[in-house]
Amino acid sequence: MDPQGPTPQIAGPGAAFLTIWGRSSPGGPRLPRVDSVEIAGPGQPSVPEPVTAQPQSIRPGPLVPLTVALVSFAVYLRTLLPGVAFGDWGEMATVPHVLGVAHPTGYPTYILMAWLAELVPVGSVAFRANLLSALYVTVTLATLSLISLRLGVRPVLAIAGALAMGAVGTVWAAATVSEVNPLHLMFVALIIQRALIWADRRTRFDLILGGLLIGLALGNHLLMLFVAPFVALFVLWAGRRELLARPWQLLLAAAAVVLGLSVYLYIPLAALGSPPLPYNHPTTLDGVIWLVTGTQFRGQFDFLAVKGPGDFVAALPALWALLVARATVVLPALGALGLVRLVWRRPAFGLMCVGIMVTGLYIWANYLQLEHYLLVPWLIVAIGLTTGLEGLAQALGLALGQITERGGAGPNRAAGAEGGQFAWAGHVSTGLIGAAGLVFVVILGSLNWSTADLSNDHSGTTYINAVFSALPADAAILSYWDASSPLWYGQHVDGLRPDILIVDDTNIVYENWGTREARIAALICSRPVFILRLDGRDLIPTRAAYNLVPFLMVSVAAGGPSAVASVEIYQVEPIDPGTCLGSS
Repeated sequence: MDPQGPTPQIAGPGAAFLTIWGRSSPGGPRLPRVDSVEIAGPGQPSVPEPVTAQPQSIRPGPLVPLTVALVSFAVYLRTLLPGVAFGDWGEMATVPHVLGVAHPTGYPTYILMAWLAELVPVGSVAFRANLLSALYVTVTLATLSLISLRLGVRPVLAIAGALAMGAVGTVWAAATVSEVNPLHLMFVALIIQRALIWADRRTRFDLILGGLLIGLALGNHLLMLFVAPFVALFVLWAGRRELLARPWQLLLAAAAVVLGLSVYLYIPLAALGSPPLPYNHPTTLDGVIWLVTGTQFRGQFDFLAVKGPGDFVAALPALWALLVARATVVLPALGALGLVRLVWRRPAFGLMCVGIMVTGLYIWANYLQLEHYLLVPWLIVAIGLTTGLEGLAQALGLALGQITERGGAGPNRAAGAEGGQFAWAGHVSTGLIGAAGLVFVVILGSLNWSTADLSNDHSGTTYINAVFSALPADAAILSYWDASSPLWYGQHVDGLRPDILIVDDTNIVYENWGTREARIAALICSRPVFILRLDGRDLIPTRAAYNLVPFLMVSVAAGGPSAVASVEIYQVEPIDPGTCLGSS
Protein backbone atom coordinates (compact mmCIF):
# COMPACT_ATOMS: atom_id res chain seq x y z
CA MET A 1 0.00 0.00 0.00
CA ASP A 2 0.95 3.60 -0.46
CA PRO A 3 1.95 4.94 2.96
CA GLN A 4 0.85 8.39 1.90
CA GLY A 5 -2.66 7.24 1.09
CA PRO A 6 -4.40 6.99 -2.23
CA THR A 7 -3.22 9.37 -4.92
CA PRO A 8 -5.15 10.38 -8.01
CA GLN A 9 -3.68 8.76 -11.11
CA ILE A 10 -3.03 11.25 -13.88
CA ALA A 11 -2.75 9.74 -17.31
CA GLY A 12 -1.84 11.03 -20.71
CA PRO A 13 -0.11 14.32 -21.61
CA GLY A 14 -1.04 15.97 -18.31
CA ALA A 15 1.24 13.65 -16.36
CA ALA A 16 4.16 14.27 -18.67
CA PHE A 17 3.53 18.01 -18.42
CA LEU A 18 3.67 17.93 -14.63
CA THR A 19 6.86 15.92 -14.71
CA ILE A 20 8.62 18.18 -17.20
CA TRP A 21 7.76 21.16 -15.01
CA GLY A 22 9.52 19.60 -12.07
CA ARG A 23 6.72 17.97 -10.09
CA SER A 24 7.10 14.46 -8.89
CA SER A 25 5.02 11.68 -10.28
CA PRO A 26 1.61 10.98 -8.79
CA GLY A 27 1.98 9.36 -5.42
CA GLY A 28 5.67 10.16 -5.24
CA PRO A 29 7.37 12.83 -3.14
CA ARG A 30 6.77 16.37 -4.32
CA LEU A 31 9.80 18.39 -5.36
CA PRO A 32 10.04 21.57 -3.33
CA ARG A 33 10.38 24.78 -5.28
CA VAL A 34 13.09 26.43 -3.20
CA ASP A 35 16.35 28.28 -3.62
CA SER A 36 17.53 28.27 -0.05
CA VAL A 37 17.17 26.13 3.01
CA GLU A 38 15.77 27.01 6.39
CA ILE A 39 18.38 27.41 9.05
CA ALA A 40 18.12 26.33 12.60
CA GLY A 41 18.33 28.68 15.51
CA PRO A 42 21.51 30.49 16.54
CA GLY A 43 24.35 28.10 17.10
CA GLN A 44 22.52 25.16 15.54
CA PRO A 45 23.64 23.62 12.26
CA SER A 46 21.66 24.26 9.11
CA VAL A 47 20.09 21.18 7.56
CA PRO A 48 19.88 21.28 3.77
CA GLU A 49 16.45 20.53 2.38
CA PRO A 50 16.38 18.28 -0.69
CA VAL A 51 15.75 20.26 -3.84
CA THR A 52 16.21 17.76 -6.64
CA ALA A 53 14.64 14.65 -8.02
CA GLN A 54 17.93 12.83 -8.33
CA PRO A 55 17.79 9.50 -6.50
CA GLN A 56 19.79 9.50 -3.32
CA SER A 57 21.45 6.24 -4.38
CA ILE A 58 23.29 7.93 -7.27
CA ARG A 59 26.79 8.91 -6.19
CA PRO A 60 28.63 9.85 -9.41
CA GLY A 61 31.59 11.36 -7.53
CA PRO A 62 34.24 12.73 -9.87
CA LEU A 63 33.34 10.39 -12.72
CA VAL A 64 30.96 12.80 -14.49
CA PRO A 65 33.20 15.92 -14.61
CA LEU A 66 36.24 13.72 -15.31
CA THR A 67 34.50 12.13 -18.29
CA VAL A 68 33.46 15.51 -19.63
CA ALA A 69 36.96 16.91 -19.13
CA LEU A 70 38.78 14.02 -20.81
CA VAL A 71 36.53 13.91 -23.86
CA SER A 72 36.37 17.67 -24.42
CA PHE A 73 40.08 18.28 -23.82
CA ALA A 74 41.03 15.48 -26.19
CA VAL A 75 38.90 17.01 -28.95
CA TYR A 76 40.19 20.53 -28.31
CA LEU A 77 43.78 19.33 -28.27
CA ARG A 78 43.24 17.58 -31.59
CA THR A 79 41.80 20.73 -33.20
CA LEU A 80 44.06 23.30 -31.48
CA LEU A 81 45.76 26.06 -33.46
CA PRO A 82 49.42 24.94 -33.47
CA GLY A 83 51.06 28.36 -33.64
CA VAL A 84 50.53 32.09 -33.40
CA ALA A 85 47.30 33.78 -34.50
CA PHE A 86 46.47 37.24 -35.81
CA GLY A 87 44.76 40.12 -34.01
CA ASP A 88 43.84 40.02 -30.33
CA TRP A 89 44.56 36.29 -30.35
CA GLY A 90 48.17 36.91 -31.33
CA GLU A 91 48.47 39.72 -28.81
CA MET A 92 47.29 37.44 -26.00
CA ALA A 93 50.07 34.98 -26.78
CA THR A 94 52.72 37.72 -26.88
CA VAL A 95 51.96 40.25 -24.14
CA PRO A 96 52.03 37.71 -21.26
CA HIS A 97 55.43 36.42 -22.41
CA VAL A 98 57.00 39.88 -22.21
CA LEU A 99 54.87 40.96 -19.19
CA GLY A 100 53.57 43.90 -21.18
CA VAL A 101 50.25 45.77 -21.07
CA ALA A 102 47.43 44.56 -23.29
CA HIS A 103 44.83 46.67 -25.08
CA PRO A 104 41.95 47.99 -22.96
CA THR A 105 40.87 46.92 -20.44
CA GLY A 106 44.29 45.45 -19.74
CA TYR A 107 43.10 41.98 -18.62
CA PRO A 108 45.67 41.61 -15.81
CA THR A 109 44.24 38.32 -14.50
CA TYR A 110 44.62 36.75 -17.92
CA ILE A 111 48.10 38.19 -18.45
CA LEU A 112 49.42 36.85 -15.16
CA MET A 113 47.84 33.41 -15.55
CA ALA A 114 49.04 33.12 -19.15
CA TRP A 115 52.54 34.19 -18.11
CA LEU A 116 52.66 31.33 -15.62
CA ALA A 117 51.27 28.86 -18.15
CA GLU A 118 53.75 29.93 -20.81
CA LEU A 119 56.60 28.95 -18.49
CA VAL A 120 55.64 25.28 -18.99
CA PRO A 121 58.04 23.87 -21.63
CA VAL A 122 55.47 22.28 -23.93
CA GLY A 123 55.64 23.28 -27.58
CA SER A 124 55.96 26.91 -28.64
CA VAL A 125 54.83 29.83 -26.51
CA ALA A 126 51.87 30.35 -28.84
CA PHE A 127 50.90 26.69 -28.53
CA ARG A 128 50.95 26.98 -24.73
CA ALA A 129 48.72 30.06 -24.86
CA ASN A 130 46.28 28.27 -27.18
CA LEU A 131 46.36 25.21 -24.94
CA LEU A 132 45.41 27.39 -21.99
CA SER A 133 42.17 28.35 -23.74
CA ALA A 134 41.39 24.67 -24.26
CA LEU A 135 41.96 24.11 -20.55
CA TYR A 136 39.69 27.02 -19.57
CA VAL A 137 36.81 25.76 -21.71
CA THR A 138 37.37 22.20 -20.48
CA VAL A 139 37.07 23.36 -16.86
CA THR A 140 33.94 25.27 -17.83
CA LEU A 141 32.30 22.14 -19.24
CA ALA A 142 33.30 20.02 -16.24
CA THR A 143 31.86 22.72 -13.95
CA LEU A 144 28.67 22.76 -16.01
CA SER A 145 28.27 19.04 -15.36
CA LEU A 146 28.67 19.65 -11.62
CA ILE A 147 26.05 22.41 -11.74
CA SER A 148 23.72 20.01 -13.52
CA LEU A 149 24.22 17.27 -10.95
CA ARG A 150 23.48 19.68 -8.14
CA LEU A 151 20.26 20.63 -9.93
CA GLY A 152 19.20 16.98 -9.91
CA VAL A 153 20.16 16.03 -13.45
CA ARG A 154 21.11 12.37 -13.97
CA PRO A 155 24.82 11.75 -14.65
CA VAL A 156 24.55 10.62 -18.27
CA LEU A 157 22.34 13.61 -19.05
CA ALA A 158 24.78 15.97 -17.33
CA ILE A 159 27.56 14.51 -19.49
CA ALA A 160 25.53 14.82 -22.69
CA GLY A 161 24.52 18.42 -21.95
CA ALA A 162 28.06 19.53 -21.09
CA LEU A 163 29.55 17.89 -24.19
CA ALA A 164 26.80 19.40 -26.34
CA MET A 165 27.81 22.86 -25.15
CA GLY A 166 31.43 22.01 -25.93
CA ALA A 167 30.44 21.10 -29.50
CA VAL A 168 28.71 24.45 -30.13
CA GLY A 169 30.67 26.28 -32.81
CA THR A 170 31.10 29.47 -30.76
CA VAL A 171 32.41 27.59 -27.72
CA TRP A 172 34.65 25.29 -29.74
CA ALA A 173 36.24 28.23 -31.55
CA ALA A 174 37.09 29.85 -28.22
CA ALA A 175 38.81 26.67 -27.03
CA THR A 176 41.36 26.43 -29.82
CA VAL A 177 43.19 29.77 -29.72
CA SER A 178 44.53 32.16 -27.08
CA GLU A 179 42.10 34.84 -25.88
CA VAL A 180 40.64 36.31 -22.68
CA ASN A 181 37.05 35.21 -23.26
CA PRO A 182 37.53 31.50 -22.44
CA LEU A 183 38.86 32.56 -19.04
CA HIS A 184 35.82 34.82 -18.56
CA LEU A 185 33.56 31.89 -19.40
CA MET A 186 35.34 29.66 -16.89
CA PHE A 187 35.04 32.25 -14.14
CA VAL A 188 31.31 32.66 -14.76
CA ALA A 189 30.77 28.89 -14.58
CA LEU A 190 32.76 28.61 -11.34
CA ILE A 191 30.93 31.56 -9.80
CA ILE A 192 27.50 30.18 -10.69
CA GLN A 193 28.47 26.80 -9.23
CA ARG A 194 29.73 28.44 -6.05
CA ALA A 195 26.51 30.47 -5.72
CA LEU A 196 24.49 27.27 -6.05
CA ILE A 197 26.61 25.54 -3.42
CA TRP A 198 26.18 28.55 -1.13
CA ALA A 199 22.41 28.34 -1.52
CA ASP A 200 22.45 24.67 -0.49
CA ARG A 201 24.88 24.76 2.45
CA ARG A 202 25.74 28.44 3.13
CA THR A 203 29.23 28.20 4.56
CA ARG A 204 31.54 31.13 5.06
CA PHE A 205 34.10 29.49 2.80
CA ASP A 206 31.71 29.52 -0.17
CA LEU A 207 30.94 33.20 0.34
CA ILE A 208 34.60 34.20 0.53
CA LEU A 209 35.66 32.00 -2.40
CA GLY A 210 32.80 33.38 -4.50
CA GLY A 211 33.92 36.93 -3.72
CA LEU A 212 37.51 36.16 -4.67
CA LEU A 213 36.39 34.60 -7.95
CA ILE A 214 34.32 37.67 -8.79
CA GLY A 215 37.28 39.96 -8.09
CA LEU A 216 39.61 37.92 -10.27
CA ALA A 217 36.96 37.70 -12.98
CA LEU A 218 36.62 41.49 -12.98
CA GLY A 219 40.39 41.62 -13.33
CA ASN A 220 40.05 39.56 -16.47
CA HIS A 221 37.06 41.10 -18.24
CA LEU A 222 34.63 43.89 -17.38
CA LEU A 223 31.78 41.81 -18.82
CA MET A 224 31.71 40.40 -15.30
CA LEU A 225 30.02 43.67 -14.29
CA PHE A 226 26.92 42.37 -16.05
CA VAL A 227 27.03 38.99 -14.31
CA ALA A 228 28.01 39.86 -10.75
CA PRO A 229 24.82 41.81 -9.82
CA PHE A 230 22.57 38.85 -10.65
CA VAL A 231 24.80 36.48 -8.70
CA ALA A 232 24.93 38.88 -5.74
CA LEU A 233 21.13 39.18 -5.64
CA PHE A 234 20.76 35.41 -5.71
CA VAL A 235 23.35 34.96 -2.96
CA LEU A 236 21.65 37.57 -0.78
CA TRP A 237 18.23 36.04 -1.30
CA ALA A 238 19.30 32.43 -0.83
CA GLY A 239 21.19 33.22 2.37
CA ARG A 240 19.04 36.05 3.64
CA ARG A 241 18.42 34.54 7.07
CA GLU A 242 22.03 33.55 7.55
CA LEU A 243 23.27 36.97 6.44
CA LEU A 244 20.76 38.83 8.60
CA ALA A 245 22.00 36.83 11.55
CA ARG A 246 25.67 37.38 10.68
CA PRO A 247 25.90 40.46 8.39
CA TRP A 248 29.63 40.78 8.99
CA GLN A 249 30.10 37.87 6.57
CA LEU A 250 29.34 40.29 3.76
CA LEU A 251 32.42 42.26 4.75
CA LEU A 252 34.51 39.14 4.30
CA ALA A 253 33.03 38.61 0.84
CA ALA A 254 33.67 42.26 -0.07
CA ALA A 255 37.26 41.99 1.14
CA ALA A 256 37.71 38.91 -1.05
CA VAL A 257 36.42 40.85 -4.07
CA VAL A 258 38.90 43.66 -3.37
CA LEU A 259 41.70 41.12 -3.02
CA GLY A 260 40.86 39.73 -6.44
CA LEU A 261 40.71 43.21 -7.93
CA SER A 262 44.23 43.92 -6.70
CA VAL A 263 45.51 42.27 -9.88
CA TYR A 264 44.95 45.66 -11.53
CA LEU A 265 48.05 46.87 -9.72
CA TYR A 266 49.93 44.87 -12.32
CA ILE A 267 49.13 47.42 -15.04
CA PRO A 268 51.00 50.49 -13.69
CA LEU A 269 53.79 48.32 -12.28
CA ALA A 270 54.31 46.63 -15.64
CA ALA A 271 54.15 49.92 -17.53
CA LEU A 272 56.76 51.49 -15.24
CA GLY A 273 59.11 48.67 -16.24
CA SER A 274 58.99 49.82 -19.90
CA PRO A 275 58.13 46.41 -21.41
CA PRO A 276 58.27 45.91 -25.19
CA LEU A 277 54.48 46.19 -25.59
CA PRO A 278 53.02 48.75 -23.14
CA TYR A 279 49.68 49.74 -24.68
CA ASN A 280 49.51 53.55 -24.44
CA HIS A 281 52.13 53.53 -21.62
CA PRO A 282 49.72 53.75 -18.64
CA THR A 283 52.18 55.03 -16.05
CA THR A 284 49.89 57.72 -14.59
CA LEU A 285 46.60 57.39 -12.73
CA ASP A 286 44.73 58.97 -15.63
CA GLY A 287 46.42 56.59 -18.04
CA VAL A 288 45.50 53.56 -15.94
CA ILE A 289 41.88 54.70 -15.60
CA TRP A 290 41.67 55.34 -19.35
CA LEU A 291 42.92 51.81 -20.03
CA VAL A 292 40.95 49.79 -17.48
CA THR A 293 37.64 51.54 -18.18
CA GLY A 294 37.87 50.92 -21.92
CA THR A 295 37.42 54.59 -22.81
CA GLN A 296 38.77 53.93 -26.30
CA PHE A 297 35.79 51.73 -27.18
CA ARG A 298 32.92 53.65 -25.60
CA GLY A 299 31.80 55.03 -28.92
CA GLN A 300 31.30 51.50 -30.28
CA PHE A 301 28.53 50.27 -28.00
CA ASP A 302 24.91 51.35 -27.60
CA PHE A 303 23.71 49.26 -24.66
CA LEU A 304 23.67 52.33 -22.41
CA ALA A 305 22.02 54.48 -25.07
CA VAL A 306 18.29 55.12 -25.59
CA LYS A 307 18.35 53.20 -28.87
CA GLY A 308 19.80 50.11 -27.18
CA PRO A 309 16.48 48.25 -26.74
CA GLY A 310 15.56 48.94 -30.36
CA ASP A 311 18.91 47.63 -31.57
CA PHE A 312 18.41 44.52 -29.44
CA VAL A 313 15.01 43.76 -30.93
CA ALA A 314 16.31 44.41 -34.45
CA ALA A 315 19.18 41.96 -33.87
CA LEU A 316 16.97 39.05 -32.74
CA PRO A 317 16.55 37.49 -36.22
CA ALA A 318 20.32 37.56 -36.77
CA LEU A 319 20.82 36.15 -33.27
CA TRP A 320 18.48 33.22 -33.88
CA ALA A 321 20.13 32.48 -37.23
CA LEU A 322 23.53 32.45 -35.53
CA LEU A 323 22.37 30.18 -32.71
CA VAL A 324 20.90 27.69 -35.16
CA ALA A 325 24.01 27.80 -37.35
CA ARG A 326 26.28 27.04 -34.40
CA ALA A 327 24.10 24.49 -32.57
CA THR A 328 21.10 23.51 -34.76
CA VAL A 329 17.58 24.40 -33.65
CA VAL A 330 17.56 21.56 -31.10
CA LEU A 331 19.99 22.95 -28.53
CA PRO A 332 18.69 26.53 -28.18
CA ALA A 333 15.05 25.40 -28.29
CA LEU A 334 15.42 22.67 -25.67
CA GLY A 335 17.69 24.95 -23.64
CA ALA A 336 14.99 27.62 -23.56
CA LEU A 337 12.35 25.11 -22.44
CA GLY A 338 14.73 23.81 -19.79
CA LEU A 339 15.24 27.32 -18.44
CA VAL A 340 11.47 27.69 -18.07
CA ARG A 341 11.45 24.44 -16.10
CA LEU A 342 14.39 25.65 -14.01
CA VAL A 343 12.60 28.89 -13.14
CA TRP A 344 9.58 26.83 -12.06
CA ARG A 345 11.60 24.48 -9.85
CA ARG A 346 14.16 26.90 -8.43
CA PRO A 347 12.79 30.39 -9.06
CA ALA A 348 15.62 32.52 -7.68
CA PHE A 349 18.40 30.48 -9.30
CA GLY A 350 16.49 30.22 -12.57
CA LEU A 351 15.79 33.95 -12.67
CA MET A 352 19.47 34.64 -11.97
CA CYS A 353 20.41 32.50 -14.97
CA VAL A 354 17.83 34.12 -17.22
CA GLY A 355 18.98 37.58 -16.16
CA ILE A 356 22.60 36.76 -16.96
CA MET A 357 21.64 35.30 -20.34
CA VAL A 358 19.36 38.15 -21.46
CA THR A 359 21.89 40.78 -20.39
CA GLY A 360 24.63 38.96 -22.30
CA LEU A 361 22.49 38.81 -25.43
CA TYR A 362 21.64 42.51 -25.05
CA ILE A 363 25.31 43.47 -24.87
CA TRP A 364 26.11 41.30 -27.89
CA ALA A 365 23.40 43.04 -29.91
CA ASN A 366 24.65 46.49 -28.94
CA TYR A 367 28.41 45.99 -29.19
CA LEU A 368 29.46 45.05 -32.72
CA GLN A 369 27.70 41.66 -32.38
CA LEU A 370 31.01 40.01 -31.46
CA GLU A 371 30.34 36.29 -31.38
CA HIS A 372 32.57 35.53 -28.41
CA TYR A 373 30.27 37.73 -26.33
CA LEU A 374 27.75 34.90 -26.65
CA LEU A 375 29.88 32.45 -24.67
CA VAL A 376 28.17 33.15 -21.34
CA PRO A 377 24.67 33.03 -22.87
CA TRP A 378 25.62 29.64 -24.32
CA LEU A 379 26.58 28.49 -20.81
CA ILE A 380 23.15 29.48 -19.50
CA VAL A 381 21.42 27.80 -22.44
CA ALA A 382 23.43 24.65 -21.66
CA ILE A 383 22.25 24.73 -18.04
CA GLY A 384 18.74 24.89 -19.44
CA LEU A 385 19.58 22.04 -21.83
CA THR A 386 20.58 19.64 -19.07
CA THR A 387 17.51 20.60 -17.05
CA GLY A 388 15.37 20.05 -20.13
CA LEU A 389 16.92 16.62 -20.75
CA GLU A 390 16.12 15.69 -17.15
CA GLY A 391 12.54 16.80 -17.66
CA LEU A 392 12.24 14.68 -20.80
CA ALA A 393 13.67 11.66 -18.97
CA GLN A 394 11.18 12.11 -16.13
CA ALA A 395 8.28 12.46 -18.56
CA LEU A 396 9.34 9.37 -20.51
CA GLY A 397 9.73 7.33 -17.32
CA LEU A 398 6.29 8.44 -16.19
CA ALA A 399 4.76 7.51 -19.54
CA LEU A 400 6.40 4.07 -19.52
CA GLY A 401 5.18 3.43 -15.99
CA GLN A 402 1.63 4.41 -16.86
CA ILE A 403 1.64 2.24 -19.96
CA THR A 404 2.74 -0.71 -17.83
CA GLU A 405 0.09 0.04 -15.23
CA ARG A 406 -2.67 0.20 -17.82
CA GLY A 407 -1.39 -3.12 -19.13
CA GLY A 408 -2.38 -4.70 -15.82
CA ALA A 409 1.01 -4.91 -14.17
CA GLY A 410 -0.34 -3.52 -10.90
CA PRO A 411 -0.48 -0.15 -9.15
CA ASN A 412 2.29 2.19 -10.14
CA ARG A 413 3.57 5.50 -9.02
CA ALA A 414 5.32 7.79 -11.45
CA ALA A 415 8.10 7.79 -8.92
CA GLY A 416 8.59 4.25 -10.12
CA ALA A 417 10.69 5.81 -12.83
CA GLU A 418 13.20 6.49 -10.10
CA GLY A 419 12.73 3.47 -7.92
CA GLY A 420 10.28 0.89 -6.61
CA GLN A 421 8.40 -1.75 -8.55
CA PHE A 422 8.88 -0.03 -11.93
CA ALA A 423 12.43 1.20 -11.50
CA TRP A 424 13.12 -0.24 -14.93
CA ALA A 425 11.11 2.62 -16.45
CA GLY A 426 13.56 5.11 -14.97
CA HIS A 427 16.53 3.15 -16.31
CA VAL A 428 14.99 2.88 -19.76
CA SER A 429 14.07 6.58 -19.92
CA THR A 430 17.53 7.56 -18.73
CA GLY A 431 19.17 5.30 -21.28
CA LEU A 432 17.02 6.50 -24.17
CA ILE A 433 17.32 10.23 -23.44
CA GLY A 434 20.99 9.87 -22.57
CA ALA A 435 21.70 7.97 -25.79
CA ALA A 436 19.77 10.55 -27.80
CA GLY A 437 21.76 13.33 -26.13
CA LEU A 438 25.09 11.67 -26.87
CA VAL A 439 24.09 11.00 -30.47
CA PHE A 440 23.22 14.69 -30.78
CA VAL A 441 26.68 15.56 -29.43
CA VAL A 442 28.30 13.42 -32.13
CA ILE A 443 26.13 14.95 -34.86
CA LEU A 444 26.77 18.51 -33.68
CA GLY A 445 30.49 17.81 -33.38
CA SER A 446 30.55 16.43 -36.92
CA LEU A 447 28.74 19.47 -38.27
CA ASN A 448 31.16 21.92 -36.62
CA TRP A 449 34.42 19.98 -36.96
CA SER A 450 35.54 21.36 -40.31
CA THR A 451 35.25 24.99 -39.24
CA ALA A 452 36.52 24.41 -35.69
CA ASP A 453 39.58 22.37 -36.62
CA LEU A 454 42.59 24.71 -36.69
CA SER A 455 45.21 21.99 -36.38
CA ASN A 456 46.52 22.61 -39.90
CA ASP A 457 46.36 26.40 -39.73
CA HIS A 458 49.89 27.75 -39.89
CA SER A 459 48.88 31.05 -41.50
CA GLY A 460 50.29 33.19 -38.68
CA THR A 461 53.70 31.55 -38.79
CA THR A 462 53.72 31.62 -42.60
CA TYR A 463 52.98 35.33 -42.55
CA ILE A 464 55.76 36.07 -40.05
CA ASN A 465 58.32 34.13 -42.04
CA ALA A 466 57.28 35.71 -45.35
CA VAL A 467 57.48 39.29 -44.04
CA PHE A 468 60.65 38.94 -42.01
CA SER A 469 62.53 37.08 -44.73
CA ALA A 470 61.63 39.66 -47.38
CA LEU A 471 62.16 42.98 -45.56
CA PRO A 472 65.62 44.54 -45.88
CA ALA A 473 67.79 45.47 -42.91
CA ASP A 474 66.50 48.20 -40.59
CA ALA A 475 63.16 48.39 -42.38
CA ALA A 476 60.04 49.94 -40.91
CA ILE A 477 56.61 48.50 -41.67
CA LEU A 478 53.37 50.34 -41.01
CA SER A 479 50.65 47.84 -40.31
CA TYR A 480 47.17 47.46 -38.80
CA TRP A 481 46.27 45.64 -35.57
CA ASP A 482 45.39 42.19 -36.90
CA ALA A 483 48.58 42.03 -38.96
CA SER A 484 50.84 43.67 -36.37
CA SER A 485 50.33 41.20 -33.50
CA PRO A 486 51.96 38.16 -35.20
CA LEU A 487 54.92 40.33 -36.15
CA TRP A 488 55.27 41.35 -32.50
CA TYR A 489 55.22 37.69 -31.57
CA GLY A 490 57.93 36.85 -34.09
CA GLN A 491 60.09 39.68 -32.84
CA HIS A 492 59.59 39.60 -29.07
CA VAL A 493 58.96 35.89 -28.49
CA ASP A 494 60.91 34.14 -31.26
CA GLY A 495 63.63 36.81 -31.36
CA LEU A 496 63.35 37.34 -35.12
CA ARG A 497 64.47 40.53 -36.89
CA PRO A 498 65.00 42.90 -33.95
CA ASP A 499 66.20 45.47 -36.51
CA ILE A 500 62.71 45.96 -37.93
CA LEU A 501 60.46 48.74 -36.59
CA ILE A 502 56.81 47.64 -36.44
CA VAL A 503 54.51 50.66 -36.47
CA ASP A 504 50.91 49.81 -35.66
CA ASP A 505 47.96 52.18 -35.98
CA THR A 506 47.92 52.43 -32.18
CA ASN A 507 51.48 53.75 -32.28
CA ILE A 508 50.39 56.46 -34.71
CA VAL A 509 47.65 57.56 -32.30
CA TYR A 510 49.30 57.21 -28.91
CA GLU A 511 52.67 58.56 -29.98
CA ASN A 512 50.84 61.62 -31.32
CA TRP A 513 51.88 61.35 -34.97
CA GLY A 514 48.42 62.27 -36.14
CA THR A 515 48.58 60.51 -39.51
CA ARG A 516 50.44 57.61 -41.10
CA GLU A 517 51.91 60.02 -43.60
CA ALA A 518 53.46 62.10 -40.80
CA ARG A 519 55.07 58.98 -39.34
CA ILE A 520 56.38 57.99 -42.78
CA ALA A 521 57.90 61.44 -43.22
CA ALA A 522 59.93 60.94 -40.04
CA LEU A 523 61.24 57.58 -41.28
CA ILE A 524 61.55 57.83 -45.05
CA CYS A 525 65.07 59.22 -45.12
CA SER A 526 66.53 56.92 -42.46
CA ARG A 527 64.90 53.52 -43.09
CA PRO A 528 63.34 51.54 -45.91
CA VAL A 529 59.61 52.03 -45.29
CA PHE A 530 56.81 49.60 -46.12
CA ILE A 531 53.07 49.72 -45.59
CA LEU A 532 50.35 47.10 -45.28
CA ARG A 533 46.63 47.86 -45.28
CA LEU A 534 43.65 45.53 -45.44
CA ASP A 535 41.43 48.21 -47.00
CA GLY A 536 42.99 49.77 -50.08
CA ARG A 537 41.05 52.98 -49.47
CA ASP A 538 43.32 53.65 -46.48
CA LEU A 539 46.18 54.11 -48.94
CA ILE A 540 44.60 57.03 -50.80
CA PRO A 541 46.31 59.78 -48.73
CA THR A 542 49.56 57.81 -48.74
CA ARG A 543 49.52 57.53 -52.54
CA ALA A 544 48.98 61.29 -52.74
CA ALA A 545 52.17 61.94 -50.77
CA TYR A 546 54.46 59.06 -51.81
CA ASN A 547 55.11 56.47 -54.47
CA LEU A 548 53.87 53.02 -53.52
CA VAL A 549 55.77 50.19 -55.18
CA PRO A 550 54.35 46.63 -54.93
CA PHE A 551 56.72 44.56 -52.83
CA LEU A 552 55.18 41.34 -51.43
CA MET A 553 51.80 39.61 -51.47
CA VAL A 554 50.82 38.10 -48.09
CA SER A 555 47.77 36.43 -46.52
CA VAL A 556 46.37 38.24 -43.47
CA ALA A 557 43.42 38.15 -41.11
CA ALA A 558 40.36 40.37 -41.05
CA GLY A 559 38.87 40.35 -37.56
CA GLY A 560 39.70 36.72 -36.79
CA PRO A 561 42.64 34.56 -35.71
CA SER A 562 43.38 33.09 -39.15
CA ALA A 563 44.43 34.52 -42.49
CA VAL A 564 41.49 35.01 -44.86
CA ALA A 565 42.59 37.69 -47.33
CA SER A 566 45.55 38.34 -49.65
CA VAL A 567 46.95 41.87 -49.66
CA GLU A 568 49.99 43.63 -51.05
CA ILE A 569 52.81 45.07 -48.98
CA TYR A 570 54.07 48.23 -50.67
CA GLN A 571 57.43 49.90 -50.38
CA VAL A 572 57.02 53.61 -49.76
CA GLU A 573 59.32 55.93 -51.72
CA PRO A 574 59.49 59.72 -52.02
CA ILE A 575 57.84 61.20 -55.09
CA ASP A 576 60.89 63.44 -55.47
CA PRO A 577 64.05 61.30 -55.42
CA GLY A 578 66.01 64.30 -54.13
CA THR A 579 63.89 64.58 -50.98
CA CYS A 580 66.39 62.77 -48.79
CA LEU A 581 69.61 64.12 -50.33
CA GLY A 582 71.85 65.45 -47.63
CA SER A 583 69.87 63.74 -44.85
CA SER A 584 71.96 62.10 -42.19
